[in-house]
Amino acid sequence: MKLSEVGEQALVESARRIFKSGGPVRIGIGDDAAAIDIGSKKCLVVTTDMLVASTHFPPGTTPEEIGHKAVVVNLSDLAAMGAKPLALVFSVSLPRDLEVKFAKRIMKGMETTAKEYGAYIVGGDLDESREITVAGTAFGLANRGELLRRSGAKEGDVVAVTGSFGAAAAGLKILLEKLPTKGYEELVKSQLTPKARVKEGIALAKNGGVKAAIDVSDGLSTNLWHLARESKVKIVIDRDKIPINPLVRKFSSQHGLDIDELALFGGEDFELIFTVKKKSWKNIEKLLKRLGTRTTEIGSVEKGSGVFLRKGKKNWLFEDRGFEHYR
Repeated sequence: MKLSEVGEQALVESARRIFKSGGPVRIGIGDDAAAIDIGSKKCLVVTTDMLVASTHFPPGTTPEEIGHKAVVVNLSDLAAMGAKPLALVFSVSLPRDLEVKFAKRIMKGMETTAKEYGAYIVGGDLDESREITVAGTAFGLANRGELLRRSGAKEGDVVAVTGSFGAAAAGLKILLEKLPTKGYEELVKSQLTPKARVKEGIALAKNGGVKAAIDVSDGLSTNLWHLARESKVKIVIDRDKIPINPLVRKFSSQHGLDIDELALFGGEDFELIFTVKKKSWKNIEKLLKRLGTRTTEIGSVEKGSGVFLRKGKKNWLFEDRGFEHYR
């Protein structure tokens, strides 16, 4: 059997069975990051993410944008756990004929972005390869009782999201198909220089009414399924409440595209999906508004299993589809 036949998620499940947690490990494989008890009711939160040029960096991506994205994809995982970023290390593999100036610009992109989030690049490793590959590991700190987990959703919770969806996928399409960028610069920027919802994740964790979260790296649909499976609940989403970037609506209409493919199944928006106790929802909405962040109630958590999309008065099974390696 080949990896192409089973996909990335099946391999992750194999890793969960093989690698056992124990001792100080509070959260192991299967969440956005691992959490390790370090005393004083604190946890070291650790995540890693690898980016390969041919897969993750569209044509025209600058070295600074490579460095920026390498930092953000890792910090977004910390955000989903409610952890404060501390530091990152990177293993970078580069072609031998790459210009030294290009490599330095990647590092400067990393440094600038890490500083934006109050984190530091503290080390790593260098190797040689045919294409640029950047593997980062991020370290964060969280209070043990405030960790956000994929398994924390409870029946009766409100399902909510930060921001809007579809911009990064639309931006990628523009870049890959060399479509005109005029008027759609924001979409391209969303793909090349995404943002991590770090301050939002920390605020949600400290609130107390939020126990479950996940970042939208692989697509809204598949990340909702991760949340439902880990929490062993049913999630019902109101299609009309999903916030879609207005430029994505315009772009999809202009080019005759299915907007759902961009907003529901496209990845790399790096927004947060979270569930909150119904009585706490209004407070959360106000809390994030004070941070300058739009947040939207899009559904609810119910008893059962699976993810469903409500259109009108009917619920339809929400296809579990998004970006998945090896597929």
